[in-house]
Order: sequence, then structure tokens, then C-alpha cells
Amino acid sequence: MGVMSMDVNRAQGISPTTNNNSKGGRDYPSKEKTKEGDPEDVDDVLVDAFEIDGLMAEITPSAQRVLDNLAAEIEPLRRQLVMAKEREQSLREDLARHSFLPIPGRREFLRELNHVLNHLNDLSMMPCVALVHIANADEVRRTRGRDALDRLLVHSSNIMSNALQPTDVLGNLGGSDFALILLGADLNMARPRMAEILDKLRAVPLHDSGGSITIEANVGIAVLSQGLSAEASINAADRDIVKQ
Repeated sequence: MGVMSMDVNRAQGISPTTNNNSKGGRDYPSKEKTKEGDPEDVDDVLVDAFEIDGLMAEITPSAQRVLDNLAAEIEPLRRQLVMAKEREQSLREDLARHSFLPIPGRREFLRELNHVLNHLNDLSMMPCVALVHIANADEVRRTRGRDALDRLLVHSSNIMSNALQPTDVLGNLGGSDFALILLGADLNMARPRMAEILDKLRAVPLHDSGGSITIEANVGIAVLSQGLSAEASINAADRDIVKQ
């Protein structure tokens, strides 16, 4: 008998096609002789024809019982595998999202930045990464509380999201630091674009229950270049803020 394989990732029924001498079936002897010439027990020699993935196979009733038990054990494992994969996907999505901002978190942003760095040869110009630091975030946290700071960060991210071009990527690096990938802008184009975004941040204050909060922000820009990692590129943009 050849070795049969089963796909454990889907339920696989095994059903008899015939067990008699009906039309279209196969003929099976009711008894066979052993090498010594004695007839074997009929249960050991009566076999059924089964179709598995389009192939015909002959198995004994005892082998059929083993396969039935195996199928019963595999099905719960298959369901558990599906649930585990769904859980893994959910965890990946949670890691990619920021906890409360409507933009990617640090992990997802750095993944996108690394993707751009790995494909710089395919671009017609060297793009830039910009770092936006909300300078009065600590003061708002200290004087208005954590909820006010969270609302300020959401407000800031919404303003910047509305100012993005289709090829831009905005993310939060943690706390009051935002970052943008300006895929279609070299350094000469990036500086006026980020100055415009800064103007929009300052021009639209957050109207909070305790009064309006004007956004104070600083921007640093760095040109992406081959050989730099995502973290090194972010650090270069951060140094541009410090030297201003």
C-alpha cells in the first residue's frame, strides 16, 4: 500500500465509493488464501475503495477507523491554528497603531522609513525626513494635565495630516515628537514645506475647556542617504532642531 498524505489545514472527508460488486465498482474477493493455503478472516480481506484528493486507495476497516480518529483530532488543531493566526495579525496591527493618535506609531513609521532607505536607488531625488517637536507639550502637561496634552497631540496630528501630500508619511515617535517622510521633496523643497506646516500649527490653536492653547513647535530636517539607518536619519533631523 502506498503512503497517503493528508492536509491538516483543511477538513478532509474520506468516503467509500463502493464496497460491493455494483456497476462501475471494483470486484473484491470474499476470501483470499494465505501462503499456507488457509482462508483469512473475511474482515481482514474485505476492503473498500476510497477516494482521497482524486486518488483511489484501498484501506481496511481498521485503517478507516484510525483515519476517522485522526481526522477528529486534527480538526480542533486546525481551528486553533486559524485562531492563532488571527490573533497574531491583530497583535501586529496593534503594534503598528499609535495608542490614541490617528497615525502610525514609532514601530510602523520606522518600518516605512527603512523601506524608503532600502529603495533610494529607485528615486529621482534624495527625499527628506522631518522631525516636529511640540515644544510646549511639557508645559501643557504640567499646567493643564495629561488629558489636555493628549488632546493637544491629537489636534497637532490632525493639522499635519491635513497638510500632507499623497506621498508623505506621518508618524509619532513617542510623546511630543512627530516625524514625516517627505518622499517627493529634496532639501530645497522640504524647508519651505515644513515652514508652511509650522505656520498652520501655530495658526490653529486648540480650544480647550481651560482656554485656547497655541501650538509651539520646532522642526528639524535631514536628507535621506544610502548607508544611514532609520534611527540615524531621525537623529540627524533631531540635531538640526538643536542647532537652530
